[in-house]
Amino acid sequence: MHRALLILLLAAPLACDDPGDPAPFMGDDDFVRDPALDVELVSAHGDAISHATGDNCMRCHQENGPAPGKFTAAGTLHDASGAPYADGLVELRSAPDGLGDLVAAVEVDSLGNFYTTEPLPLPASSLFPTVYSGDGARKSFMPFPTSSGACNVCHAGSFGVRLPEA
Repeated sequence: MHRALLILLLAAPLACDDPGDPAPFMGDDDFVRDPALDVELVSAHGDAISHATGDNCMRCHQENGPAPGKFTAAGTLHDASGAPYADGLVELRSAPDGLGDLVAAVEVDSLGNFYTTEPLPLPASSLFPTVYSGDGARKSFMPFPTSSGACNVCHAGSFGVRLPEA
């Protein structure tokens, strides 16, 4: 008896819902983005306005997303132990290891996040990321190019963007 009553109580709200089309979800081409969200955002040393360190920033900060700014590149920089690293620098260049033409330089904020809405040639052209410590003494680079600026998609968990030990 109790089980039948519980099933009826749980099913009752479902019977009252309108079975119409579900609302478009974030990332769906039908998602309607508020044009007021299309603002210029670029991380800067000392800023502490970012959030969700280590998450895929571009999940929400995109054409079909609910967050301010449409990021063209974003991610989190970590120290050698895996903790967020504040106030570093990310360069995107035409060749690996800090060589080639500089396409963009993005400062890392005080929470370890970096992001930009500046136009980039991605995905049409691939770029080589290099990250630097705040004093420029340490760096790490990708030896192969990327056509995506969503750094935390691949660099997640123990594969985060990391600087070598001092």
